[in-house]
Amino acid sequence: MSTRILIAAVIAAFITPIAFGQMYGPSGQQQTQPPPTTASMDRSQQTTAKTKTTMPVGVKGYLDSQMASSKDKKFHVSLNGKDVALTPVKFHEEKKGSGGKGSAAVDMKGTDGKIYEIDFVMSGDQVTGASIGKVNGQSHN
Repeated sequence: MSTRILIAAVIAAFITPIAFGQMYGPSGQQQTQPPPTTASMDRSQQTTAKTKTTMPVGVKGYLDSQMASSKDKKFHVSLNGKDVALTPVKFHEEKKGSGGKGSAAVDMKGTDGKIYEIDFVMSGDQVTGASIGKVNGQSHN
């Protein structure tokens, strides 16, 4: 019985390098096939272009996205029926809540010279809402 196992082990020791010799060159490094030419790629596979829509992450990403899409590169809010253009001045630390929800405040300077504290509501890393919290340090209600 042990003779049969010994013979099988010796045969396996000789066959294994031969079988895997096609994958590895004489230096022991794995050989790779050359990349397909453009003509063969056109015949064998077709690719389609897809655009990936990325959502802005966090309040800063949200503001950057909103300001980039506005004509004057400012963040706009409506206050008492008037449009107010704002520029971020200070980002406050985010407050995490349960269930992946949170909030963050940003002090922003308006074109009217006032400082507005905008409260952003978030779900995960996405902004889901915004409201004016304070105007020049006074509660807005």
